Amino acid sequence: MKEFKKYLLPLSIIILTTILIIFSQDTSKSLDQDNEKDTTSSLRACYLYENIDNNTQDDTEQVKRYNREYIEFTLLSDQRVNGIHNILPAERDDNRASFVGVTEGGFVNVIATAHAEGETWQEQRVYKITDDKLFVGYQPIYVPQYQNDAGIYMYEDINKLVFDTEDFFLRKIPCESVNIEDVL
Repeated sequence: MKEFKKYLLPLSIIILTTILIIFSQDTSKSLDQDNEKDTTSSLRACYLYENIDNNTQDDTEQVKRYNREYIEFTLLSDQRVNGIHNILPAERDDNRASFVGVTEGGFVNVIATAHAEGETWQEQRVYKITDDKLFVGYQPIYVPQYQNDAGIYMYEDINKLVFDTEDFFLRKIPCESVNIEDVL
């Protein structure tokens, strides 16, 4: 067992590097060249999911409460990306994360530092961008995660992640249209 642990970190690095090479065909175009450029010539793209939480409304309640998920990418040079991914349910604790990673071939592969319920952890997150929709990669039960030597939760087999669903995706929105109080 000790012999295996010695090779786990280098193997994890090799796997992540291989994944990044596989995804390195043409994703920078997926973040749309028509996004605003800032002074460092980076591109921004913002995505939002929003629905009314039916569990928080009754006849006496006048205010609608929303479940929101907000993702903002900043594409840097060399297909590197950073950003935020905030999950903001109406009735439960928020899950707020910042991330760094790469974008290639329609996919964004990142390491997120997440904060929720008083805990902080790091995990791999993978997104797929198609037209004006962003799909968050999720794992079916049979695609487990493991914690590497750096303490980051990684997918065992990234090729088995599921993206496309008709029920859940984030729509691209103009970044300047975001009400910061709602998503940050």
